[in-house]
Amino acid sequence: MPMGHTVAFPLLRTTDLDAIFSLANRILALSVPDPRGGTEIWAEVSSRAELRRLLEAVPEAEVGEGYKEDAATSGDSPLPFGPGLLFMELPDPERALNAARAALGVHDRLEVYWDAFCWPEVPDLGLEWTWKYARLQVSLHHNGTDFGSPWTEDHTLFVHVGKEERAVWVAAQVGAEIIGEYTIC
Repeated sequence: MPMGHTVAFPLLRTTDLDAIFSLANRILALSVPDPRGGTEIWAEVSSRAELRRLLEAVPEAEVGEGYKEDAATSGDSPLPFGPGLLFMELPDPERALNAARAALGVHDRLEVYWDAFCWPEVPDLGLEWTWKYARLQVSLHHNGTDFGSPWTEDHTLFVHVGKEERAVWVAAQVGAEIIGEYTIC
């Protein structure tokens, strides 16, 4: 496994938004909170109008100053540097489901990330606590870990870890299992 990269294992694929966020919350309940991270919604945007719709749908999200300036520019012109990733930081993880639901009302593909936690120690497996590889991801309307995968009806939850043993342990703790091949991110 390459140093500095996470390995993402899929644990659930479903069209049920409530079910996928319920599993994410059960996984987060296993973890230790860490103030160094956050909860974000990512979207690919190509125009100012698209950007404005997302920011209006999720008004509590914080975004970079450049995106605020682009959203304040009237019209539907393309973004000045071409299509890009919009990172909308949420004030707390509990708002992720409602924010994602609102954003899906105006955008067809999103990713939700949680990385404000540490994976706990699991002495039986020789796993120490770590924040370095601790991340959850829900890909909404696609099954990959990035936007390169095609649109689908369903959503996929990925657990990001440094070692496969951790992913197996996390899945077992919440009554899930690994459902596909891992991706190095």
